[in-house]
Amino acid sequence: MEPNETDTPVSPRTARWVIILCVLTLIGSLAGIGYSIFDQVRRTQDEADRIASAAAGMSFVAPDGWQQMPQDEGDHLIFGQAALEKQGGGDGMILIGKLDESLFAAAEPDDTRAACSLGSGMGEFFFPDTGKRVDTETLDVKGREVTGKSCFYRVRFDDSSTPQAEIYSAVVQSDSRRWWVCWLGNTEAPVDRTAAERLAASIRPM
Repeated sequence: MEPNETDTPVSPRTARWVIILCVLTLIGSLAGIGYSIFDQVRRTQDEADRIASAAAGMSFVAPDGWQQMPQDEGDHLIFGQAALEKQGGGDGMILIGKLDESLFAAAEPDDTRAACSLGSGMGEFFFPDTGKRVDTETLDVKGREVTGKSCFYRVRFDDSSTPQAEIYSAVVQSDSRRWWVCWLGNTEAPVDRTAAERLAASIRPM
């Protein structure tokens, strides 16, 4: 440094901005590390909670509070390859399976129409009493390895003393393979549509 040269002073304002930028950079780095750890824990938990169905060629994660319905040797489901029931008992049932020629919905190449056809057939089978369908809704299903559509509706029965039925159905696919989910409930044991969407989106091909 030449004898006549002096250091340029840093203003308090500039110093504050430098400190703020350093703090924000540190926070961003810590947040990134925290998210990576959280994502790894979530993936590990997801793997631990997965239920595999070799017959359906896929695995899935059951909603909280639900468990796979036990089957005696030689028993088989009327629809699908897996069934879930509430832990501790209660109304409602979830059926899951591959979409094949055993179901009329398989003839529908469009996932929305297939999901609604599936829900219609399941509703008529499990809730045969006469009534009117209300509150129909269709949504996208987007998972890590599958995409598809869901359909939901209620049945307001002619007999007003009967609780309204609730039917959620979804059809998802990966490449040329398709699977379905059907959650059956009523207004006293309602379908958790958010959990149903997560269930459908959790399907992974085997």
